[in-house]
Amino acid sequence: MFPVVMFLFALLFSSVAAAQTPPPGVPFDASKHPNPIVTFVEEKDFKPVTYDKAKADAGIELLGLSQDEGKRGSVELADGRLAKNMPILNFRTDVTFYPVVRQKFRLANGSDLILYSFRFPKVTLPREYARKILNEAAIEKKKKPSEMRFGGTAPEQLEIRGARGLLFDKDGQITVYWQEEGVGHVAMASLARQELFRVVDDLL
Repeated sequence: MFPVVMFLFALLFSSVAAAQTPPPGVPFDASKHPNPIVTFVEEKDFKPVTYDKAKADAGIELLGLSQDEGKRGSVELADGRLAKNMPILNFRTDVTFYPVVRQKFRLANGSDLILYSFRFPKVTLPREYARKILNEAAIEKKKKPSEMRFGGTAPEQLEIRGARGLLFDKDGQITVYWQEEGVGHVAMASLARQELFRVVDDLL
């Protein structure tokens, strides 16, 4: 029995490792956090800002939609911070979290799309070692699901915009996470999977 359990754990770890490394964060709490990936800021941290200020403060290029696909309704920003001695597995390390931009779009079909974008947090560990630690932390088992990185929900892995990503499906709401050139993106919508993938692929 034990070898089987170890094999399944190794298989799950290799699956998550093959996908995009999730950023560090506290365990997901649906009453506080916007999604299972972005748990280093809370809903209350987002403030309305102009598009230009969000772009400048976050230090990233923002994705958007063509006018035929949808219309941007709002732009919000949650400030970054330095977390001193943040626990990750059995380690404690300083982590620099950068600002998170939240854009809300109304799609042509009437549905809503929420897009979060942020520079990947800086962990004061060697890059490849940090990647391994973060992947392990993402699937670390705890007695209570509420103490686990994703709140006890195991993500699926898939390809999104030519990169490996993670997908969460909760009560009809799809959340996908991927990275492009050091920038993390999380898209959320209550759409059929293929429709959401199509919209995400069309982000400019």
